[in-house]
Amino acid sequence: MAAGYVAARFSVTDLPRPSPAFSPSFAALLAALLLAPAAVAQATPAFPSAREGVLGSSGRLIVLAPDAATAARAEAAVFHEVERLDRVLSTWRDDSELAGLIRTGGGKPSTELRTVLALAERWRRDSGGAFEPGVARLTALWTAAAERGTPPAEAELQAAVSALRQPSFELHDEALRIHGPISLDALAKGWIVDRAAAAVAGIEGAALQSFQIGGDTRLGQTPSAIAIADPRQPADNRAPLCTLQLAGCAVATSGGHARGFEVAGRHRSHLLDPRTGQPCDAVLGASVVADDTTTADALATILCVLGPTEGLALLAKVPGASGVLVTADGAVHASEAFLRLPGAEELARTAPAITSDGSDGDDRSWPTDFALQVEFEIKAPATTGGRGRGGWKRPYVAVWIEDLTGAPARTLCLWLEDRRWLRDLRRWSKQHAELPELVGTVSQATRKAGSYTLAWDGKDDEGRQLAAGRYTVCIEVVREHGGYQLIRRDLDLVRAPQTLDVAGGDEIAKARLVFGPPARSQVR
Repeated sequence: MAAGYVAARFSVTDLPRPSPAFSPSFAALLAALLLAPAAVAQATPAFPSAREGVLGSSGRLIVLAPDAATAARAEAAVFHEVERLDRVLSTWRDDSELAGLIRTGGGKPSTELRTVLALAERWRRDSGGAFEPGVARLTALWTAAAERGTPPAEAELQAAVSALRQPSFELHDEALRIHGPISLDALAKGWIVDRAAAAVAGIEGAALQSFQIGGDTRLGQTPSAIAIADPRQPADNRAPLCTLQLAGCAVATSGGHARGFEVAGRHRSHLLDPRTGQPCDAVLGASVVADDTTTADALATILCVLGPTEGLALLAKVPGASGVLVTADGAVHASEAFLRLPGAEELARTAPAITSDGSDGDDRSWPTDFALQVEFEIKAPATTGGRGRGGWKRPYVAVWIEDLTGAPARTLCLWLEDRRWLRDLRRWSKQHAELPELVGTVSQATRKAGSYTLAWDGKDDEGRQLAAGRYTVCIEVVREHGGYQLIRRDLDLVRAPQTLDVAGGDEIAKARLVFGPPARSQVR
């Protein structure tokens, strides 16, 4: 066994299941992270803000500042830097510096682009080719395969892999030569997060608590709770692998369990192995803690390509880095350094495994290993009404279960930023008026437009197992300066699996209720 490597093997049922006050999770990719302000009292207030369409993902910033005006200046500085660097490093926009150099086959890159290219070459060398900017060749092949519904031809893959045995670019002094399609996505986002987060220091009176784009997070010196998502659990209200207490470092998560290609009826990871041309399906997700987001970003991708043995052996050689990954067989693999982090002890916590044939002789018992999945799609802002200052407002969402009498049984999610607007979630607020403590227990940050999956295990808000029977699923949505929608659908949750498609409206495009063993979300 390689030095610095511990294999902690658990089945899906071995790790703790969501409690009634379920733990926060990060929804991305894939792998996901969720930040919460530090539990310790702070003399300086924390100001959170969120923006969409940031490097093709979501951006969330928490600034410590004496007042809202100072926090707003810090926010403007951070996202201005993100936009500026995106125009340098992106391959998703035609007007970026990198896109222009790819079209011309090279040229004289800026100092910033040269820096990131040099880092990419370093990680290609240190990872033995597992990190490869030229993987864009393979991405094009698998994208085409998904469109036609059949895998790439073996000859195509071998030709692409052969081409990748040679450097995809050459950087000599100030001259760059590019030999084919390249992408710096597996490194550039982390580098941009680092540079943009540093902009907070230029605003007098402001300090960074955290800055996150997608699965990449930079933390300030104030301790923050950061949840490491469990890629085996598709629901957005799932329990995380663990919740770390960190400061002054960075965390990145990568994985193909949520993103990827659908080819011939099979989900394939969007992360591709440059050495074989194949999707990295053997690893569901990996998270890395490092001194900077650039390093964490690169290593999270590398772990998904190399797998646990080679990946964690490489990780042990990087000062200040630690990580955890989950393989397709459900096993959790963590480095020794990761297991020493505050909060990582949750990985060792186990729950009794369910060993049953699903029948215990009680027709009213909740079917063993069944769950109700509530899948829904929030409409994109362009199709919904209302625009306030600062752009489109994310909707506030409550999803809960009512029993046969209409009484609330379990809240699955409460997504909001400002509690002043909680009363506009009319039905949920009215039903839970006598339980103000529940808001603090279950509320989480709002979500952008897109598809989400929540799971209900048949327990109420106090953790008591309820009987099988007839229940009502409620989805309530309100958008500041926008619309309101309430969906209520009855289901008989007994022993037979069932699926119910639900028509959408002003804010929810569509929904689906699936009762049975948990499965991948079908809302697209």
